[in-house]
Amino acid sequence: MLRKLLTWVVLPGLLAAMAGCGFHPRGSSALPPGMAVTWIKSGQPYGSLVDDFSEALRAHGGRVTTEHHDATAILNIISNTIEKRVLSVNTAGKVLEIETRQTLRFSVTDSDQLPLVEEQEVSMKSDYLFISSDVLGKEREDKVVRQTLQRNLVNLAMLRITAVAR
Repeated sequence: MLRKLLTWVVLPGLLAAMAGCGFHPRGSSALPPGMAVTWIKSGQPYGSLVDDFSEALRAHGGRVTTEHHDATAILNIISNTIEKRVLSVNTAGKVLEIETRQTLRFSVTDSDQLPLVEEQEVSMKSDYLFISSDVLGKEREDKVVRQTLQRNLVNLAMLRITAVAR
C-alpha cells in the first residue's frame, strides 16, 4: 500500500515540483560556435595540461589542431602555477599536512584575435597528509593530487567557456 502511494502520488508530485521550479539535468554543454577547431597556445605545448584541455574540448564536440592557421579559435593558457605549503607539523618539526594550490589563467580568442572568452582565472586547492616514512607513497599521492587538481581546473575552465555559448 505504501509502495503504491509512493509510486503514484509522491514521485509524480516531486517530478512536477522539480519541473515547475525550472530544474533540468545539466547534460553536455556545447562550445561556442567559433571554437569548432581550436589551437591551444601554451608555454608547454606537450604538457599534460594541453592534453587535458584537448580531451575536454573533444568531449564537448570540438576539434583540436596543432596548426595555428587551421584554427577558428585559440585557447591561450596564460599561466599555470602550482604552489605547495605546509599546513601542520608535529612536535619534532616534521611535516604532517601539505596544501597544494593550482591556479590557471586562460582566455579564448577567435582567429582574428577578437575575444570569445575574456581572460579568466580558476584556482583550486587540496590538502593531504604527509607521511615522511612512506617515500614512494607520498610521491604517488602528490602526483595523484596534482593530476586531480588539474583535471578539475580544466573542467571549471570548460564550464566558463561553454557558458559563453548559452
